[in-house]
Amino acid sequence: MVTRDDFKSHLYAEILNAVDRGDEDILNDAMAAAEAQAMGYLSRYDIDTLFAREDEARDDMLLVAIKDLAAWHFIVLANPATDMELRKTRRDEAISWLKDIQSGKVVPRNWPPAIEESADQLFHVSSAPKRNTRW
Repeated sequence: MVTRDDFKSHLYAEILNAVDRGDEDILNDAMAAAEAQAMGYLSRYDIDTLFAREDEARDDMLLVAIKDLAAWHFIVLANPATDMELRKTRRDEAISWLKDIQSGKVVPRNWPPAIEESADQLFHVSSAPKRNTRW
């Protein structure tokens, strides 16, 4: 869902390069951890569909939250020229927003609900026989 180019709004390219030192797996691991963390809060929604969206179809607020979480996971390695307190605050806000969605306080538009798995089991429903009482 999130790409390296998406971080232009969160971390300067120089900082990305200084921290990962040419090893793109470091940022990829941070992004994967952030997405997994966000997915844990969003089980009420069809997360496979939600996280498979690309480009303009992605939800902007979810993208910001994941970038905040990923930035936190990424910069714990080193913090050249980045404000750790700001990153921590943004991470906490992202987690708070995800918890609000999880509890139902916030309901994002156009998010697909989770698909309920059917048990494919038979069940029987009955009631007492009908009474024909006439007065």
